Parts: sequence; C-alpha cells; structure tokens
Amino acid sequence: MAYKPKAAGRLEIEIDRHREESNWKKVLELADQLSQRTTGFGKNETLVNFLIGESKLEQHLEQYAPNEQNIPKARTGLTDSKRYLQSCIGDQGRNLNLVTDAHLLLAKLLYAQGSYEESVSQIGEGGLDGLTRKQLSNRNLKIVAESFAVKGLCLEKIPLQTTSKNKAAERDEQIINCLVQAGELALRYLQEIERTQGHSGGSLPQLSSGATTSGSGSPLPPNTEYRVGYILETALQRAPIFLIRSG
Repeated sequence: MAYKPKAAGRLEIEIDRHREESNWKKVLELADQLSQRTTGFGKNETLVNFLIGESKLEQHLEQYAPNEQNIPKARTGLTDSKRYLQSCIGDQGRNLNLVTDAHLLLAKLLYAQGSYEESVSQIGEGGLDGLTRKQLSNRNLKIVAESFAVKGLCLEKIPLQTTSKNKAAERDEQIINCLVQAGELALRYLQEIERTQGHSGGSLPQLSSGATTSGSGSPLPPNTEYRVGYILETALQRAPIFLIRSG
C-alpha cells in the first residue's frame, strides 16, 4: 500500500500523520514543501503527485457528496486529481508502493463521476481482495473499506446483462459481501482510531438519513478522525436492504 520510507524524515512523518487525520489542506502544504527538495526529485515528484491527487479528491468529496446529483461537478472538478493519480501508475509509483493506493483512489473518483464499470475495473487492478490479509495503517484501512463500499455500490448501479434469476441472485450476493466487508472494516477503522489516538467510543455512530446532497452531509461528529464519510455511510445504509431482499 502507501509509500513508507525506510528512513522517514520529519516531513514525511508529518505528512503521514495529517493523512491519517484527513487534514488535506495541511497535506497539500507539506507536499509543496516536499516538491522543493532537490535530492531524489524523481521519487519526490511521484510522491508529491500522489499526495496532491489524493488531497484534491478528498477535499472535493468533503464539499460535494459522491451521489448522482453531484456527478456533473465531479466530472469537471476532479480532472486535476485524476491526472495526478494516473501519473502514479507506473514504474516509479510501483517502486514507492503507490500503485495500489492510486488504483483504489481512482476507483473512488470514477464512482463519484458516475463511471461505475471503470471504477470496478480500477478496483480489480488494485487487487482489493488480497488487501484485507495485510497489516494496514489507519489511512489504508479506510481506503480499503471505502473500496469495498464503492465496488458494492457500483455493482448495484451497473445493469445486469441477463434476465437470469440465478445471475441476479449471484450479483446480489456479491454486492452484500462487499457492503458487509465495508461495514466490518469501517468498524475496525474506528476501533483502531480509538486504540491509537485515545478517542472514546469505538463503535459506529448512529447514522442519519437526513444527509444533504451538496456537501458531505455526514451526521457524524466533526472530529476528522471519527468521520467514516459519505461512501461508507451509504454502504452501511444499503447493506440491510440487500440482506432483507435476499432473505
């Protein structure tokens, strides 16, 4: 998953901390500082591109929830983020262990843009299914949880190219598995936040159906460490519907 320098300097450690806290404005500021370093510029350039792409994506989604109403905004507002993340899918990104993260974040971006089949394809490229067996940082744990949610929500949107009831049942089961996995990882993420950062709670806050459509609409507390975000909230709300439908 994400780049972890063998001998991380103060700046890299600080960047990692602000990524964990979803403080994207600060991440952008520190990425600019990193870009001004003259040593190892090729490495830094790829890492800077990743940090900019990630931050721009998350800032956009905090302002505009990834729903159908905001697809036009995502298609115009996420152009730069998409370009930066795509630049990390290559040899340099692979050397820095950024390729998986770039694929999964691109999948999230494409979901926001309404490109559901492309999103599922990016998730496949990222090798999502094998990541749950790895030891993940809190930030990567959230990325993986959101990726399962995105996959399930995308599969729900993609028309089934058959009238077979068996195929429809199989697809519903696949969606359920993705949404349930997303929920379990979201809970694990919150528990890890409590364990590592000392916040009280450790369980999923009660969700509200009164979310707004222009912003993130999160009914959760404003602590950045505690916000699971609109995508995971949506997955948690959709999972019971599919479980009831499947009996």
